[in-house]
Amino acid sequence: MNKAAIVARVARRMGLNKFTAEGAVDTVLEAIAESLAREEDVRIAGFGTFRTRDRAARTGRNPATGESVRIPASKSPSFKAAKRLREAVKRGWRPEEPADDGDGEPRDAGAMLEMSDWPGGVEPVWALLAPESARALRAEPAADNPTLRLAADLPDEAFGESAFVRNALVAFEVIGKEFLPRRTEKGRFGRDMVASMRKEMTWPGMEATEQYRTGKALREGDVWELHLLHRLMEQAGLVDRRAFLGQVTPLGREMREPGRRGALQALLFRHLFWHTDLSELVETFPRGLPGRWPQDDIGVILWGLSNVAGEWQSVDTLRALTTIRDDAVAKMHWKAEGSMFVGRVLGPLRWFGLLEYRGPCETFEVGWRKTALFDRFLSFDVRLAKDRVTGH
Repeated sequence: MNKAAIVARVARRMGLNKFTAEGAVDTVLEAIAESLAREEDVRIAGFGTFRTRDRAARTGRNPATGESVRIPASKSPSFKAAKRLREAVKRGWRPEEPADDGDGEPRDAGAMLEMSDWPGGVEPVWALLAPESARALRAEPAADNPTLRLAADLPDEAFGESAFVRNALVAFEVIGKEFLPRRTEKGRFGRDMVASMRKEMTWPGMEATEQYRTGKALREGDVWELHLLHRLMEQAGLVDRRAFLGQVTPLGREMREPGRRGALQALLFRHLFWHTDLSELVETFPRGLPGRWPQDDIGVILWGLSNVAGEWQSVDTLRALTTIRDDAVAKMHWKAEGSMFVGRVLGPLRWFGLLEYRGPCETFEVGWRKTALFDRFLSFDVRLAKDRVTGH
């Protein structure tokens, strides 16, 4: 069971919507964490006690060198289960007869077993869509498919937080300064151009990666976010790897002009999600996770995010609410679904300035939500199902 399943159970038992229930669960968890941070015990009758444990300084050994290492004193949370919890685990869970909850009110123990039939206990929002709208959202946005529209006519200042737009302009400038842009046999940027672009580009969430790369002469393939941008620019017809001179195309030069930032954003957005296999270009952890999931359902996911990402949500919550589950992906690795969802959906949307996050980027337990640009740049025209069905 994960947090999403707990939230679903709270929502069903208390008659709350999923978002109110998640707020209640978050409040409880925050109260426990805050008390432990103040070194206060948290006692929950019939469940157990959380407390802070002090660990004295000690001497350890570096397994790589065999040298002694001084490990400083530290604090860590601990939990001691109550007798009733230990007995329940020992005998296996079974519902009990309604009993007094200690305050004179009856308790319906059986109600704790109620769960949604959906994986993880959360019903995805795409289940609300009419089948024809779900099918249309899986197709690329086009004039004859207005189910999902990209606003290419917004003012330039709207895209100030788009790393893709900002860094594409950097690439145009660096390429333009080179009389003979140096490229490898594979058509990639030479190391000097990679160094120049890395110096000028910023990619939210890549600070730790850049610190790791400091001082290293890297090829384009070693800087995967730059390689992704280069591939997008080639596919969109903004640069031409075959050109001996003037690698920036006429379309690319047009996109550099004032008033064209929205068109540049829309062009890169379409090519990233509908014309690029992100499994080949975006790093995941563990690395090399195969398959295109969840990229092929990006339109459905974007519609889902437009409805549920208005407040801070965890990766697990957004994934459960917006993606169409693939059991084969879930069996790859316990991190596969979260890693692929972050790498192929949430991360790129952040680089387009459409999502923001709070919390350390190296963990999935962070909050994500829409920026103001999300609803300005993306708009939808869908029909909801009269009868809520599954399978589309």
